[in-house]
Amino acid sequence: MSDEIKNILNSEKLSYELYSRLERIEKNRQLKRKLKELKELDVKHIKVWMEIYKELDISAEKNVSNVEVFLFILLRRLFGSGLTLSVINSLENRKVSDLSKIFDIIPDKQREKVVNYLAEELYQERILKKESWESGVLYHIRDVVFGMNDGLVEVLAAVAGFTGAIHNNLLIAVAGTIVGLSGTISMAVGAYLSSKSEKDLEFDGINRLELELQIAKERLKEDLKKHSLNYKKFNKSLEDLIAKLKKEKDPIYKVLERERKNPLMNFISGNNKIYQKDNSVNPVKDALYVGVFYIFGAVIPLISFLIGSIIKSNTYYNLIISVILTSIAIAITSFIIALNSNENMLKYIGRALGLSLTAAFVTFLVGHLASIYLHIAI
Repeated sequence: MSDEIKNILNSEKLSYELYSRLERIEKNRQLKRKLKELKELDVKHIKVWMEIYKELDISAEKNVSNVEVFLFILLRRLFGSGLTLSVINSLENRKVSDLSKIFDIIPDKQREKVVNYLAEELYQERILKKESWESGVLYHIRDVVFGMNDGLVEVLAAVAGFTGAIHNNLLIAVAGTIVGLSGTISMAVGAYLSSKSEKDLEFDGINRLELELQIAKERLKEDLKKHSLNYKKFNKSLEDLIAKLKKEKDPIYKVLERERKNPLMNFISGNNKIYQKDNSVNPVKDALYVGVFYIFGAVIPLISFLIGSIIKSNTYYNLIISVILTSIAIAITSFIIALNSNENMLKYIGRALGLSLTAAFVTFLVGHLASIYLHIAI
């Protein structure tokens, strides 16, 4: 249990340092206030876990890594606050995930402190999610990253295959450009159709989903009334439930107080609908983002061959340079994906690079064998 608690405290220290640094460089006053609020919450959280450390006789060891902080600040400078806050939110989610593994074995003496901590963590998560999505960039970050990644991998594999069979930089660059353009059109059309289908399915499912949720709500109310006297007033309002739990000195009321604005809470208490139509899905924009960033990705493996066609360099040297440039770009896109999806960063980057380079090697081998056995000499 001590290892998980150490991870949580170290994560709190890191998030505190990140909020502090981001607050200093943020120019948007509203976001600056939010970052200050998050920083102050983390001060409280660090104190909570330090107290738990002492009570459980655990020694604090690790300090915040300057490298991690630098990478986050660099991410903020390059991609803005939206993506950065989303990545920090992923770290916060990991922290709660670590806590869920040990919550049942936390001594009763510390249990109420942890419940209060969780309430504030849920509140932090809501702030981060709201601020990150309001920036706008996250609506299309998936299209940006995956579009660029596909362009990198597909065109690298193509030029590797061409290099195995063709020994002319200009022809390889032209063939790679054709592959890139055809891939751009294919990916953009695929993104449009996928997004359009998603939007149509969402629209068709609204009435069914609302009906199922209404039935579930009524069943939940009946079940609570039958099985627990503490929840008699639950069918009136969320405020009644909070007041009742507070009176009974049940620490869970703190979670509900923090979660007043949660759509699920309001829905269960009968105030409004939980389902909100997602207006962020735009098939044309999705196709545009995928197509444009696919081109960006496709250009990187072609750079060395375009330059090589001018300076008349060896195609194999150009392939090596293309592999290096593409690997760096894939590592960056994989880094963003891993940070934003709770994946292990090094494993994800290693897997992405391994698969991409394997694809390039296989196509190079096929091209080389075709050159030998089909007598292609260009």
